[in-house]
Amino acid sequence: MNKKSEEYYDPYREMSYYQLDCPTEEEQFRFVEAMEYLIENSGLEEDSMVFSYNLAMYYRDIKDFRLERKYLEKCEELGCSISGDQLGLIWFYGLGMEPDYKKAFQYFDDSESRLGKIMLSDMYRYGRYAKKDREKCREILEELMSDVECEKDDERFYISTLFPEIALRLSGLNIEDEIDTDYDFDNLLYARIILSTRQSKRPFWGNIELMGKILETIVSVIGNEYEIIDFYDLLVFDIHKATVFFEFEGVQRFIDIFEDDNETVFQFDDKWYHGPNDFLEKSRIENRRLTSIYDQIYNIEIIEQSI
Repeated sequence: MNKKSEEYYDPYREMSYYQLDCPTEEEQFRFVEAMEYLIENSGLEEDSMVFSYNLAMYYRDIKDFRLERKYLEKCEELGCSISGDQLGLIWFYGLGMEPDYKKAFQYFDDSESRLGKIMLSDMYRYGRYAKKDREKCREILEELMSDVECEKDDERFYISTLFPEIALRLSGLNIEDEIDTDYDFDNLLYARIILSTRQSKRPFWGNIELMGKILETIVSVIGNEYEIIDFYDLLVFDIHKATVFFEFEGVQRFIDIFEDDNETVFQFDDKWYHGPNDFLEKSRIENRRLTSIYDQIYNIEIIEQSI
């Protein structure tokens, strides 16, 4: 690998990896190979830092948290400020290791980013290393919400905003404290739209998990009045046996849902997926993620069957 030239590993060309909806194993291998070469052979620390961070995010996406941490720590050594937030997440959630709330708190407390502040609010809310302080948590979230609401006219808002993360936490806090606001429900619906757009542009399993929590909160507010809008609703529908019909490019397709050894299985195009999260993360039509073409799918209907 190291015998290849810098011309072979053109950084601008390698960044086109992020434009691929469903990269092949060969494309993934080439990306990792290129990032490793560029990290070792870049003449500038700033470039090595960027390539290390890219590789860390690649390993995050495939859930190899040990290697994610390795390259994040390399970023940190090179002075990358945003790597601290990601390392804090690893320690907070115990990704690939036991949680260490003290280390997580140190990263988030030092952070000036919105993500760092969001996670700091969690530490105050649940008393993780920090003393439980719901008012401090609320103060942080309300200030963050005020900030992001000022950016709604920015065309990049739907992709880069942390509005869904903030709206989920603030709405949940209001529900728990029985504080009735006129905005929580609308904010949750808006967060849903933003997450759908984000996932269509930048696929990440964490977006699907976050969507599930947002939809669970919406269901807790409106109860049985909840109706299916798109595939994301499968995250909260209590289905044991059903067929989901939908149309894409004028062709009707279907998904079978059934129980197998107490596990909900989704069968689509002769492939099995273990639960709705796995289905939304991995399902494809003609090598395109269903979540990237969600706005081209119509007439979704669930036909539940008796067991």
